[in-house]
Amino acid sequence: MGTETGLPMKSAVEWIRRAIPRSLLCGALVVGTGCPQKPSDPLDEIRALHGRNRYEDSLEGLRKLMDEDPTDPEVNYLFAKALMQTGEPSLAIWPLRTSVESPAYAFEAGMMLARATLDSRTPQDAIDAVTRALAAEPDNVEALALRAHAHFRAGHHADALNDIERAVELDPNHPAILVPRVLVLLDFGRVDEAEAALDAGRPAATESAEAQLVEKTQARLCLTNAAFAFDRGDRKSAEVMFADCLDAYPTDPIVVDWVVGFYDAIDEQERATDLLRRTFEATHAMEFGYTLSRRSRRLSDEERLISPHSAMSDKLSDGPDPG
Repeated sequence: MGTETGLPMKSAVEWIRRAIPRSLLCGALVVGTGCPQKPSDPLDEIRALHGRNRYEDSLEGLRKLMDEDPTDPEVNYLFAKALMQTGEPSLAIWPLRTSVESPAYAFEAGMMLARATLDSRTPQDAIDAVTRALAAEPDNVEALALRAHAHFRAGHHADALNDIERAVELDPNHPAILVPRVLVLLDFGRVDEAEAALDAGRPAATESAEAQLVEKTQARLCLTNAAFAFDRGDRKSAEVMFADCLDAYPTDPIVVDWVVGFYDAIDEQERATDLLRRTFEATHAMEFGYTLSRRSRRLSDEERLISPHSAMSDKLSDGPDPG
């Protein structure tokens, strides 16, 4: 029997096979026709996991891929990203050093490497890494702010100020600029400018009032016990208890304020200032920024009052020592 076209059935099937590309034919037919199945790409699966923020679930597959080819820049980048997202920045440093060599990942890996090394307290490595990222994107405000932060950590305050000023020129309202900008301005004694920057960058924040109330009550109880120990004259116990309060509630404004007051009371003003600085860096909270700026202004005024010049003037006014 022939078909409507007049071709025998067998000939018609052969003609269809020749006329339709094999890929389309396989896609149209049901499973079991003998068409070869393309194996899934493990990198596609890992990218999908990262797209759903399932970084921990991707680690096992990434380790296998690293064993197969430890030089692949994308595998190194994804492995480092998963490590960073799961709280292992120090382990991410090695794969980042590989992926940053690839032009495709120079910026992203450079920024990630800078953050990893900054968290590992090696600010010069962070400076080098973000400088590499800036070579790829020289006007990236986030990168400039990150390098300014690294410069500040390394004690290169003039370099930090240069990066901040460049970032402000590009985008004065970028949120990444705020913390390093305030810290650098305070370090240069430009307190009014630091406060103006805080006013301009004040974020709106909302929190659960009920959860906040419970936590604040617990924090006050902790502080009260520490204060009672200090009032009894037990400085050592008070110091331990205040440290415990700070560990439990590291960003609670009242806790930080009381601990700062305690450090001042035991004549450890530098420790108090460092606590405020670190808390502001970690939280970006305006109240810590304002407290830090006010403290910087007060300490600057006190320093001027007891400067060597003032001390020498006082000494001269008293007349020469009796011989």
